[in-house]
Amino acid sequence: MVICLANLGQTKIDHFKFRVELVQALLIEHRSESVRKFQGHHSTDKNVPQLLERHFPERIPPTEKKVRPTKRCVVCYKNNRRKVTVFWCPECEAALCVEECFKAFHISHQVQFLR
Repeated sequence: MVICLANLGQTKIDHFKFRVELVQALLIEHRSESVRKFQGHHSTDKNVPQLLERHFPERIPPTEKKVRPTKRCVVCYKNNRRKVTVFWCPECEAALCVEECFKAFHISHQVQFLR
């Protein structure tokens, strides 16, 4: 509202520019120490949500009995297919085929989590 009142005597600005100026004014007004002074994230930043919230496939770690362990894919098992894999999601502790099942498993779990 302050930007709108400040621009009364000036030329009109487009809606996008108005929104950008509004956001900048709100950030300046409500600044805290945690607000970054530059765009984006530094590659060594430990608080990047895209990296913390994502799961990455890894090989199933070896055990005392098996040097190259395999497990049944949980998605294939659910769909009555017998398929073994050497990959898993360590965050979910689920064995998953990398090609199709890894993505399908995490998308379906996100949908269940949002409900």
